[in-house]
Amino acid sequence: MGERVVITGASSGIGEACALELAQRGASVALLARRVERLSQVAEKVRARGGRAFVLPVDLADGAKARAAVRDAEAALGGIDVLVNNAGFGIYAPIESVPRSDIERLFAVNTFGPLACIQAALPGMRTRGRGVIINVSSIVGKRALPMSGAYGASKYALHAISDALRVELRGTGVRVSVVCPGYTTTEFSDNVLDYGAERGRPRGARMTPEEVARVIADCARNPKREVILTARGRLLVFLERFAPSIADWVIARTIPVKSPAGAKS
Repeated sequence: MGERVVITGASSGIGEACALELAQRGASVALLARRVERLSQVAEKVRARGGRAFVLPVDLADGAKARAAVRDAEAALGGIDVLVNNAGFGIYAPIESVPRSDIERLFAVNTFGPLACIQAALPGMRTRGRGVIINVSSIVGKRALPMSGAYGASKYALHAISDALRVELRGTGVRVSVVCPGYTTTEFSDNVLDYGAERGRPRGARMTPEEVARVIADCARNPKREVILTARGRLLVFLERFAPSIADWVIARTIPVKSPAGAKS
């Protein structure tokens, strides 16, 4: 493969799995996240597989630091062929209960962080006449669900950025992909802010980080406009497009709204 890849949120879950999968295919990887020790552990796993790995600790909510980290990654790798925007976190609560400060942090990590990384990586990609930007999103970025409205809004924005960028970059050799996994067994769900709201068990089959990583690695080589990884997700997108009222009815029947303790009714 030989690509030079920057991965955000690389300290665990899908990001870690991407680093290992891409390294297995011959890529050199720059690993971005906040947790230095965990990043170092992932880097050691990559090197144990014969790959090159660079650790770049950064809080992606800080746009200036995110841009600087990507530029440092570009210098360390000798260029960036693939950018995987994977870092993110979630909020599970009724919209009325979510503090503005948490929504601002959510957008800083899930939307503005990827945007800063894209803006830092693009000049080099344009100069070389090639590159792939892969934004890891969610099905709620296509159709928002109750209790996940804030999270969905941050992913809708990421889809909008991706759609505009895809057209803006036509003819440059730079491609844009959006990957929407299903429920994946990672630490993501442990870190969701729920303010005490009860969360039900996810419906349908769960995906492993390795399954998602293989799709992302495939996109790095053969970019696709958008990849929705579950049948349920594809059905929901179909209903939202052609029968939105039915989509509302199905969602209301399957996802109950549960207010957190102490929330106003």
